[in-house]
Amino acid sequence: MDSLIAELTLLRKRVATWILLGFWLVLTILFAYVLPYYAYKGDIRFRERGGAALLAIMLPHNLVASLLSGFPFFGGTIILILGVLTMGSEYTWGTLTSAFTQRASRLKVFFSKMLALAIAIVPFVLLVFLLGFIASLLIALAENQPIDLPSAWQVLQALAIAWFIMAVWGSFGVLIAVLSRGTSLAIGLGLIYGLVLEGIISAFTNEITLLDYMSKAFLRTNGYSLVASLATTVTGGGGGPGGLQSSQIVSGTQAVLVLALEIVVFIIVAAALVRRRDVAGSS
Repeated sequence: MDSLIAELTLLRKRVATWILLGFWLVLTILFAYVLPYYAYKGDIRFRERGGAALLAIMLPHNLVASLLSGFPFFGGTIILILGVLTMGSEYTWGTLTSAFTQRASRLKVFFSKMLALAIAIVPFVLLVFLLGFIASLLIALAENQPIDLPSAWQVLQALAIAWFIMAVWGSFGVLIAVLSRGTSLAIGLGLIYGLVLEGIISAFTNEITLLDYMSKAFLRTNGYSLVASLATTVTGGGGGPGGLQSSQIVSGTQAVLVLALEIVVFIIVAAALVRRRDVAGSS
């Protein structure tokens, strides 16, 4: 318990944690509510053409649909960086040796960090939904629209899915931080994977069967598939949530199993490396 409290205190006092949280909140509300509402109010022809559908997305009853689709990609990459910092900073600062010798065993320190990261993800989920509810409520009042709320069960499902998706990305960040024994390279590799590699491979899934099979294991693909399993996702022009091809979407059960397997593998491999390898940092 002392190790967990120490890790939570470290995350709470780390400026980067609050910067990432603030950036995530601003980014989500900006793209889910502020910019769509600006488009709705600012262009009369657009409002007459498709404004009713756009306004409906921003109302309280579509809270889950408006917010949940941001977690598999944008939210995931934010928490990936937090995961990298949670473990990688210790290598960069050279403080792991002190932690391992003055406190508990290596594995206890590692799992305390993982549990602290899991707890730290909670405000990244709850605050987004809280601010989203306030934004949707204000829009409904401003436009004289009925305030119909999603069911409590749907919201609980959305919160659980959002936390789970972010936890997978966070554990992936921890793994690449341990592999690279630092933060700079790990963040770079994580962003390349999230922003470039998945997108490039997914673009060629219709032409190359092997790439189609590979894409079924991607974090973003399974994350969006899990979101789509609620049947409330706001879809884009690509035929599926997040711009994915409809053929790339897997069942909710398969998405849960794949993501659960990935988070277990990420944690086990990272724990094994922490237990056996030198703790000297490389970046």
